[in-house]
Amino acid sequence: MVNTNPGVSVSLRASSQSIVHGCPGVPRSIPRIETVVELRPVNGRPFHLRAVVIELRTIQKISVPTTLGSQDTFREYKVYEDVVFSPTVGSFSQELLGVDIPILFTIPREISSSGMAPLWSASVSHRLCVKVFLGNSYNAETTHMETFPVVIKLYDTLPLYRQYNEPLVRQVISPDNQVEVNLLMPITAVGPKDIFSIDVSIKANALHNRVSKFLKLKELTFQIKEILECHEGGLPARKEAKLLSDHKDFSGIKEKLTSSQSIRCQFNVAFPVENDSLHIYDSSRSNNDDTGNFNHNSNYYGNLEYNSQNNITEDAFSGLDGLGSSSSATVTSANIAKYNIMDKLDEGIPLTHVQGFTSSGKLFSLRYEVVLKIKLAHSKDMDLRIPLTVSPFDRKSSAYLLNWIKKECEMAAQLFGREMVNWFIQNESRANDILRKRYLAPPILYKNTRNDWIRLGFNGDAFGGRHPSKMVEYID
Repeated sequence: MVNTNPGVSVSLRASSQSIVHGCPGVPRSIPRIETVVELRPVNGRPFHLRAVVIELRTIQKISVPTTLGSQDTFREYKVYEDVVFSPTVGSFSQELLGVDIPILFTIPREISSSGMAPLWSASVSHRLCVKVFLGNSYNAETTHMETFPVVIKLYDTLPLYRQYNEPLVRQVISPDNQVEVNLLMPITAVGPKDIFSIDVSIKANALHNRVSKFLKLKELTFQIKEILECHEGGLPARKEAKLLSDHKDFSGIKEKLTSSQSIRCQFNVAFPVENDSLHIYDSSRSNNDDTGNFNHNSNYYGNLEYNSQNNITEDAFSGLDGLGSSSSATVTSANIAKYNIMDKLDEGIPLTHVQGFTSSGKLFSLRYEVVLKIKLAHSKDMDLRIPLTVSPFDRKSSAYLLNWIKKECEMAAQLFGREMVNWFIQNESRANDILRKRYLAPPILYKNTRNDWIRLGFNGDAFGGRHPSKMVEYID
């Protein structure tokens, strides 16, 4: 039975730090949840504590547009569960005035990051649930549950990681073997407002001996699409939304495609951004005079400018170097997704994660693709798709976060030992047992005695009275 007036309050110990320690997504930092659950009497009377159970739950919501409206789906998954308090052996419950229960458990590697995707009205949030079982007998047993939002950000897709800064080179042959397309992507991960670049080189296939004499390039379209994949029945398996689009028309060019000379084109676009919350991680925007004042006049994105239609101006890429081999290419248009006015965010959704990014979950997953559509004359058209990693953090904020991640890894090595860190990377599923035995302190019990009554902050003269008052009420 769930008790709506349990006579006991459940809270987490107040702290200036988050209960999430380490860097989720970086195993070497041992990402974990570490806090203290405090149980206190509401009216000063002792309570019979049967057990305390904690759960980490993931909540996924999505609203998929349909023909007659939208299909709203809500799922809640239990990620972790543990009994953190039980009475002494042979006892049904314990009579207590309060209890402090330290909590320590690792965050699973496969967990989804907190955040939302406005295009699909989708969100992922996490809750720490504390179940309190009260009563001195089976007939009088009641249950009380409190939930606390937990913000879990994954740091495994920072654009500054080495694997995302190795150029991607791909060669594709058309279905009829007449055209050869060479692609070059200097980076394979992008964050909000980052510049994404791709070089395209198109020529006739030199290894094919039946190339048409009238082979020409008619049109080239560049797109970045957000792809929603649902994993449960009743929801569409796949949905696509176009985030960015750029188009180049080559119908006026008389030159035909040959194997000796290629047509080269470069696309440069700035990824959409919802807000400026990532500025908190950018040290270049603050003054360097140790005053801590924010510098609102600093130019964060150089010469990148937007007009009233949210399109990139012609001067946006005048200072970009090293993004591709073709410096003479011009951007004809780049349609940026419009800014959205958001309602109040759900608890547990960080402001830095209010737009779509690469993520995976049990209910749905989000991924991104670079789409190149090539229209040809006297040859079959081509549709190329290249996966792209979208991070919730841009490159400037990643520079700050990377230093913080290094410090968290060093701190984990000092706290748990390097041998424990190396063992944790290979045996993550068994890590919680080791952490509880070696590093978790036992609960602190406040029994129904005068000394423990005073330790809780109550007036010692009111012990045993009907209307106890706290010591702070006597402080002027």
